[in-house]
Amino acid sequence: MDDPLVQAALSDGHRIVMGPGEPALSEWAAAGLSLPNLEEMRNYRVNRIREQLVKNDVAGALLFDPLNLMYATDSPNMQLWISHNQARWAFIAADGPIVLWEFSGCDFLSGHNPHVTEVRPNTSFTYFLAGDRSNEQAEKMAKEIHALVKKYGGGNTRLAVDVIPPQGSTALEATGLTLTNGMEIMERARAIKGKDELLAMRCGVEATRISCQKLFEALTPGISEQQLWGVLWAEMLARGGEWMECRLLAAGPRTNPWFQECSSYVIQDGDLVGFDTDLVGSYGMMTDISRTWICGDSKPNAAQKHTHELALEQMTRNIELLTPGRSFHELTHKAWFPSLDDYRHYSVLFHGVGQCDEWPGIGFPASWEDFGYDGVLEPGMVMTVESYVGPYAGGEGVKLENQVLITETGYENLTPWSLSLTEFC
Repeated sequence: MDDPLVQAALSDGHRIVMGPGEPALSEWAAAGLSLPNLEEMRNYRVNRIREQLVKNDVAGALLFDPLNLMYATDSPNMQLWISHNQARWAFIAADGPIVLWEFSGCDFLSGHNPHVTEVRPNTSFTYFLAGDRSNEQAEKMAKEIHALVKKYGGGNTRLAVDVIPPQGSTALEATGLTLTNGMEIMERARAIKGKDELLAMRCGVEATRISCQKLFEALTPGISEQQLWGVLWAEMLARGGEWMECRLLAAGPRTNPWFQECSSYVIQDGDLVGFDTDLVGSYGMMTDISRTWICGDSKPNAAQKHTHELALEQMTRNIELLTPGRSFHELTHKAWFPSLDDYRHYSVLFHGVGQCDEWPGIGFPASWEDFGYDGVLEPGMVMTVESYVGPYAGGEGVKLENQVLITETGYENLTPWSLSLTEFC
């Protein structure tokens, strides 16, 4: 506990990432991992946002999305609740302050935060909290934002906004502000991970690895999908995790088609069991991996082995495409996958990952004309390579996924654990 970074983690305001006696610190030390410098990570993120604000010629950004708020201020508060109740928000000027409007009675949570210039009480305009006065409250919010843009915008009245109820955008525009796409600003800022973000992600990945190992050990005939999923939740939370975005664990006949979330189905000996973590873990960094295992002592049958071999080949071949300078068009059109006529597939081939699933999303060639967009992989981006194979003719499906860092010279598989049906680490 003499490491100054450990001390920083333990004394970081209300957000205590890890405390004495919790498993993750000793597990990270055993894995040879270093803790991130949270102050440097915050500085890096604020600078990334401001670079994008200047590049896009906007006076500032108004952020409601809890993950964008987390990125900009490192001040989480009821993250899932805030995702459907816009009851806290922040303004970050391209050249000026960061002002946070906090949920009622919670101003103390960020009072210590050196990156937040000012904490104000909110005037929440969501219908749940404001009811028939939501337009009135939205007008109050808009007047405050307009005053900040006028003071710090240098005459620029363009404001980037991520997600906002319509009465909020209407009130902002009524003040004379021009609204632009704040999600584009934030997705581009978040795409390139800094040194300390990657240290935080590596800690989160290791916590996920151990949690998944516990899941593997709990997989026995007679356990239900929901009971098994609960093991992963418990182990994740014990290691500083926050939530998982989905409930994607399915067994036996429920593995095909994919996207059936976990149920009370009782897993049988010989069933395939697939899952996708979508795990917002330690330090708020996501680990997004998938594995498929066979339950019990049964050996995989011929159909299970064949489907797994196809999914594994897709993973093995496509991960080699994740190199700096590679265009999204190339990723789309050079990726390998089994026949679309014979097999169901996942919704994308690759996607970005950081605090959650992030830009870019790389689809299949057939969707390029309608949905595809180009860009280039850069060092510091983190991508996942996806694979799902489910025979249209029937039988079980296999889901696999790894998380990959784009480096200066190639890629690093951040989750190089076994993809076998019968083992994990």
